[in-house]
Amino acid sequence: MINAEDLVDRRLLKVTTSWHHYRETAPSLLHMWLHMDGLGPVRFHTVGDGLSLEIDQPHGPYGMDEYGRTTVEENLPDFPVTRFVGQRILSVREIRCRNGTYDFAFGITVRFPSGTTRILNLADEIVLAHEQQLGPAETNSGVDPRSGPGGSA
Repeated sequence: MINAEDLVDRRLLKVTTSWHHYRETAPSLLHMWLHMDGLGPVRFHTVGDGLSLEIDQPHGPYGMDEYGRTTVEENLPDFPVTRFVGQRILSVREIRCRNGTYDFAFGITVRFPSGTTRILNLADEIVLAHEQQLGPAETNSGVDPRSGPGGSA
């Protein structure tokens, strides 16, 4: 596993995604790899309530018998993170859940020169929130969405 801070000042070279296709439902995002200069492919994966980042090569497509199939795509033009390919990450910030005895990171905010995106684990799904305020989720994390890089976390 790596820390989100390891992404700072690294250039995004490519985005790879894997998708679960099941019957007539819309495909769901399983994994996302951000290929970073000096690090290689960083896989984003949901683990329990948290978000895991680790150096790992993308897998290929595979069948899941009656449970559908998985496809793998690179630099999908309509995927929100693809627009940042070629840019350096300026800052990252954890988005944490703090409530009584619970305190864990369930996502990160990633800032590029041309915009910001949030990568989250919500109900065991990778969710991307591009240039959006997360409302109660960010309020609960102790992060002020109006704060600049570093903010309060």
